[in-house]
Amino acid sequence: MTVSLGSPAMGKVKKKCCRSSPKRCKSCPVVALRLKKAGANKLSGKKFARAMKLARVYP
Repeated sequence: MTVSLGSPAMGKVKKKCCRSSPKRCKSCPVVALRLKKAGANKLSGKKFARAMKLARVYP
């Protein structure tokens, strides 16, 4: 199963980041942008989960 950023697996992307800590929320626009840069559209399963985990971490 491949996941696109607009798919139900990614969820709805919010308009503004809420800056929740210690990690960003899954529907954060920053997380969506990082996943897009990582090429998450082509990832599935464990690889997508790993990309999501890395995208949510604060630098």
